[in-house]
Amino acid sequence: MLASTLIASASPPSITSLRARVDRLEAILANEERQSEALAQNYDSLQGRLLALDANIRRTHNRLQATRRKVEATARELQGDAVLAYVFGSENANSVSLFTQDANQSVAAGIYQQTVIGNVAALETTYRDETLSLVSQQHNLGAQRAAVADVSRHAAALLGENHQIAVHTNRLVGSMGKQLHHLVLEAAIAAARAAARERQQEAAAGALGVASQLGGITGVVEALRGFSGSISGSATGNAAGMRAFSAAESQIGVPYVWGGEQPGVGFDCSGLTQWAWAKAGVSIPRTAAEQYAALPHVSLRSLQPGDLLFYFNLDGDNAIDHVVMYGGSGPFGGQTTIAAAYTGTTIALQPAFTVGLIGAARP
Repeated sequence: MLASTLIASASPPSITSLRARVDRLEAILANEERQSEALAQNYDSLQGRLLALDANIRRTHNRLQATRRKVEATARELQGDAVLAYVFGSENANSVSLFTQDANQSVAAGIYQQTVIGNVAALETTYRDETLSLVSQQHNLGAQRAAVADVSRHAAALLGENHQIAVHTNRLVGSMGKQLHHLVLEAAIAAARAAARERQQEAAAGALGVASQLGGITGVVEALRGFSGSISGSATGNAAGMRAFSAAESQIGVPYVWGGEQPGVGFDCSGLTQWAWAKAGVSIPRTAAEQYAALPHVSLRSLQPGDLLFYFNLDGDNAIDHVVMYGGSGPFGGQTTIAAAYTGTTIALQPAFTVGLIGAARP
């Protein structure tokens, strides 16, 4: 329904209407990216809780087994002591009293019950009480784990659905951006032909009119660039930046892992940028917020490969919570970046987006 509403039209779209549709799609895509980031963090948190519950269940089970072994060992020990005391005698006052009397006497039977049977009975009572408590704990932990696992599966499903929606929306943005590009070129060609037929003054007036319709000369340039916002830069830069970007590219296809910082295994967004710059011989802080605070800032109009783009409040935490690396060239031209986006994705080249963009830095 969304795609048909935004694309279908009874007549060819105008530049203004098509640009409005692209802006709407970009806003939807930005919202989907924020939702995916929040879902990813929630899913990672749930996985941590599952691991903690599993560890607690194992500890409880081990305690139960240890208690059972202790009772069995104590019972065997007491039974053995009773036999040895009977055969060889004992220095223990109770045991001497027991085995120097007629075993049929009631006093001897009482001593035996008190020293041997009584101790075992007390241990068995303790074992039974602790067993009941541990079994209850295991039951409660099992119920908690089942509940968390169910929520985790639901979060994973939502994350997958949101990712598919984001991919589809991104394709729509690309498709409509191409349509807009063609419309702008057609408008420019028409204006040029009109200028050739009219006087110089009229031609100039016509050019100004076209510029006004498109939102000024800057609007024309931005439209031709595919609405890149304020981001622009070079395909080349200093040697360290080029090495850092090349290192990041070597990890394309490696999965996003929250807190990850291992090549070939998994990275989160700032783990990837820290590792890539370390491969270039430059040490930078670990988190996105720390990197933004510590590194020298550069203009978003003068970017070079390896520069870092920082994003603010994507998941509603009012903090710098995401970082990507600028590439300067690639499948998305001067808007190419590389990033570890969120759980469920892999490290990949992607077009730069400006929603939430707060600045850039060069290590």
